Amino acid sequence: MTGELLDLMAADLDAIFELGGVDEPVEYIPGDVLLESVTLIGMYDEAYQEVDPHSRMPIGSTGPAVHLRSADLPEYPAETDRLVIRSRTFRITLPKPAGQGMTTFLLHEVSA
Repeated sequence: MTGELLDLMAADLDAIFELGGVDEPVEYIPGDVLLESVTLIGMYDEAYQEVDPHSRMPIGSTGPAVHLRSADLPEYPAETDRLVIRSRTFRITLPKPAGQGMTTFLLHEVSA
């Protein structure tokens, strides 16, 4: 992709987050104790279910997930990283680049 197209896509994504009611604060706590936690904005889905793009049928079970801007994330998210959403603590079980500058994280709730 050209730099111009990537800039347009990033601007569209910013507009979605700023104007589309996406304002779920997500505290990202790296598993590496040398890194500081950061608060990001994301889209939290309590009952996320993956769908096969070809058949449009559900794949796997339903569970919590969060969608974050890829540019806001560390280069290599790790399963030791934690996310705090709505006062609940989750570990990342499976980060999935969702395309168009987004990453979806399937979550597993843990005790704080």
